[in-house]
Amino acid sequence: MSNETPTINRRPLANPRLWAFPIVVVIIVAGFLSAMYLGGTINSSTSLKGFPVAIVNEDTPVATPAGQLDAGKQITDKLVSGIDSNKFAVTRLTLAGATARMDKGTLYGAIVIPSSLSARLVGLATSTTSATAAPRPTITVLTNPRAGTATPGIVTTLATAALAKVNTAVGAQLVSTTRAELTAAGHPEAMTGAATALLSAPIAVQITPHHALPVGTGGGLSAFYFALLLVLAGFTGSMIVSTLVDGSLGFTPSEFGPVYAVARHSGLSRRETLAVKWSIMFVLALVVAALYLAVSAALGMPISHPLLLWAFSAAAILAVALVAQTIIAIFGSIGLIVNLFVFVIFSLPSAGGTIPLEATPPLFRWLGSFEPMHQIYLGARSILYFDGAIDAGLGRALLFCGAAAVLGVLIGLVATTLYDRRNLVRVHPLAK
Repeated sequence: MSNETPTINRRPLANPRLWAFPIVVVIIVAGFLSAMYLGGTINSSTSLKGFPVAIVNEDTPVATPAGQLDAGKQITDKLVSGIDSNKFAVTRLTLAGATARMDKGTLYGAIVIPSSLSARLVGLATSTTSATAAPRPTITVLTNPRAGTATPGIVTTLATAALAKVNTAVGAQLVSTTRAELTAAGHPEAMTGAATALLSAPIAVQITPHHALPVGTGGGLSAFYFALLLVLAGFTGSMIVSTLVDGSLGFTPSEFGPVYAVARHSGLSRRETLAVKWSIMFVLALVVAALYLAVSAALGMPISHPLLLWAFSAAAILAVALVAQTIIAIFGSIGLIVNLFVFVIFSLPSAGGTIPLEATPPLFRWLGSFEPMHQIYLGARSILYFDGAIDAGLGRALLFCGAAAVLGVLIGLVATTLYDRRNLVRVHPLAK
């Protein structure tokens, strides 16, 4: 080690290489942050594509003097043709089929036409010229709050607008038919203004959540934030472990307040060092997963499958950590920025936890197909809201965790082995 006194540069900012690179990096990161976070949220109504909704027609046709009335089929046909197929994926289902899909989170809402619709419309028309009152038929709109916090609002907006048009069309037809029948019977005066007003909007609309969320779920946000905690545990945990381990093994200096020290070099290879970090993160994944469950339970969050949630949480944390540590081992300090893009900048806006991916621009739907946050969110949502069903997202999440872990380990071992064979050792100049 040289004993020469280092030359002190009194004007460090005069060198553009000192400040230009960090400024450029921060500008790039800030630009991506603003574009991704704002771009994925501010235009959800115009970004709709393939938003899954169903129409359930349970109506039974009835015979009338003018012929058979099948109001359910007429309304269903009007709804299907009137809803923008470029934005919504409309499916005709039975009630059992619709609820089964909503229980898996693959259907966001359903418009349910009751079996008594036609009969009640006939009864309502008859009641306008008699002393007998008849109830208005009601069409129920089922929302699925467990599928995402924004989905009920989108379903409600769609159904309200579509049914308003249908209601007007059905009302106009009902008024015309009733007036014609009364005129033919010689009683046109029986069609009063009050009767016309009643028949002009004959159908009531009721918005009902399918399996409303219990207290303690944050209105459907608990699954998203729990998934976020899992990603952060793997991502930030890897950053912390990597920094502290490198300092303890003498690869990088450690700085604690005014104390600046470099530990004796351990002599470990890159591959051995990566294995040490992976081992620590494995233990941390088990402990942090248990800690998350304990905190969640203490705060009153409903957890119906605690053991399953703990196992999945540990697997998700470890999968993220294995990939994050491998990225650091390959790219070094730049790996911190790469991880920031992979696990935060690109991952959070494409998670689908606050706004469903069907209401985001195409870029985010594509990112959501492989970015870790969306896959982990589906798993957490399945366990917390859908009874841990494999086909409600848990299977996909577990497949992701397994694939990420295998790829992270294989790529990490290959990369560090190649570095070691090329004698690219990590030795700090001050290490002894």
